[in-house]
Amino acid sequence: MSATRLLILGVLRQLQPAHGYTIRQQLEAWQVDEWANVAYGSIYFALGKLAEEGMVESVGDGRPRARTTRVTYVVTERGEAEFQRLLRAHWLERRPIVEPFRAALAFMSSIPADEVVELLHRRVALARNDAEVLEAMSQSPEVSPRHVAELLLLAAAHARAEIDWGEAAIAKVERGELP
Repeated sequence: MSATRLLILGVLRQLQPAHGYTIRQQLEAWQVDEWANVAYGSIYFALGKLAEEGMVESVGDGRPRARTTRVTYVVTERGEAEFQRLLRAHWLERRPIVEPFRAALAFMSSIPADEVVELLHRRVALARNDAEVLEAMSQSPEVSPRHVAELLLLAAAHARAEIDWGEAAIAKVERGELP
């Protein structure tokens, strides 16, 4: 949840005071479900957890809230300290990417070589499409703040690296070097 915490605290501190829905809209615009594995439904759970921990607090105008009234949040001093800690820690943290394809790749010898080649061609095509879409999105004037475009370009670069790897793997299979 630390990436989710960082994202929610960071967006909230930029927009505060803000509703959970406003935070969700901003994170959707950044497409965090694609690169940070954040499910949009988890945003509200995380906000509740952050409130329990004193990282954020709800604010209002002093009037009693109706059941349907949205809760407005701000980051507390404790939340700001947590944001700053996570922000710096995540710059240097490296974790393996959990990618189902890697598990399937471990068993490529269980598939006939011609089918491996076909699947790799399809995988390369998917990666190429992803890279093109991400690169186009990074150029959109709707990407805000502008440095968020770098997140999209990083994901596109990962897709381009997979294209290069995939094309090399196809050549190895066709030469009989794999599986």
